[in-house]
Amino acid sequence: MKLWPFGRKSQGDTLSIDQVIRRLEAIYAVSSGVTVTPETCEDSPTVKAIITAVTRRFAAMPVHVFQKGNSGGRASMEVLPNHPVEKLLNRPNGWQTNVNYWMDATSRFLRYGNFYAFKSRGSTGPIRSLVPLSPSTVDVYQDPDNFFLTYKVSGQRGGFREFPQDQVHHVRSASRDSIKGDCPVMDVRESIGLEIAAERFGATFFGNGAMPGIVFKYSEGSQGFESEDQRRAFIETFRESFNNRGRFKAILPPRGLEVANPIPVDNDKAQFIELRQIQRTIIAGAFGVPPHLVGDLTKGTFNNVEMQGIEFSTNCILPVCRAFEAAMERDLLTDSDRTSGVVIRFNPDAILRADFKSQQEGLQIQRQNGIINANEWREMENMNPISVQDGGDEYWRQGPSGQTAAPNGGGNNDTQA
Repeated sequence: MKLWPFGRKSQGDTLSIDQVIRRLEAIYAVSSGVTVTPETCEDSPTVKAIITAVTRRFAAMPVHVFQKGNSGGRASMEVLPNHPVEKLLNRPNGWQTNVNYWMDATSRFLRYGNFYAFKSRGSTGPIRSLVPLSPSTVDVYQDPDNFFLTYKVSGQRGGFREFPQDQVHHVRSASRDSIKGDCPVMDVRESIGLEIAAERFGATFFGNGAMPGIVFKYSEGSQGFESEDQRRAFIETFRESFNNRGRFKAILPPRGLEVANPIPVDNDKAQFIELRQIQRTIIAGAFGVPPHLVGDLTKGTFNNVEMQGIEFSTNCILPVCRAFEAAMERDLLTDSDRTSGVVIRFNPDAILRADFKSQQEGLQIQRQNGIINANEWREMENMNPISVQDGGDEYWRQGPSGQTAAPNGGGNNDTQA
């Protein structure tokens, strides 16, 4: 198989597939000698932990279509279970569940800084499905005259297709050109590559029995090997018999050959453990994730870990939620939907819940102050409602001295409705 570079195709320009792969690896190689791309970044344990933490939280968050309204002079929001986009988000396509879809979408968003999905429609009517597109195959161009975007998608079998912006759902992170989101992995690829290199060094070092390579020396008066081929044959035979499971076997060097003093390995002077720790912190900080979520508990206490968990939700999860919400409202809703006040919102309460006791105490405070009624409380706990006759929809109204007023607002009553 022959490939030619991105230029004039000629017989002299042909490259083998191995040459192309080596050139691509050289482009994405970092100073530590590791190739770092959005596809390989999860070789870093820290990046893997970050992506796992974020994607699992998104998979646990419900997302709904709401209708903004007005009730008694105040703003209200009502779920629209029969809205086409509500049904679309519950089943984005024929091969992904909504859980799979959100885990994959947020993973690509974190690794590439962009998420693309083709909006598949029938001949008429609403969007039938969302087909995720690999960000590595998508290029975005802007027309200098009308500023419309065009998405050029490369095919797996060669060639490409172009789609106007109204056929593609595009979620992006912060961008240098205001068109395509910046790739966070490439922005911190040196730090990621250093951690991967340290991981591989540790695996190789302990795979060799935590010993450096053995050094041989010629005995005094020895003439060495008779030929270069003989020397290479000895080294190859030694490697085959002494590597992996055979590395602790006794060896008998040939006559005239001795084992030299081993090369000392001072990992403590190289600060190997400290390097692994600081790289976790640096990479986690670049993604806005607290250190304890990537396994760094060196400065963790019960109180600050709890606060860091809250900050993770507010400073990392919620901004990503807002990026997806804004893109979905732009790409999935119609003009009439947006004009009438239809919005799309995630419900972060599913991941912000405290422990059971704290959660119940908070709900009790809301119940006593007339913010929620019994049925709203029961709905949050996935329990069946109480009938209206039994007071399930009534709100408590407390007087200035703490007594509970009657449901109809008349008189004081020591019995809570």
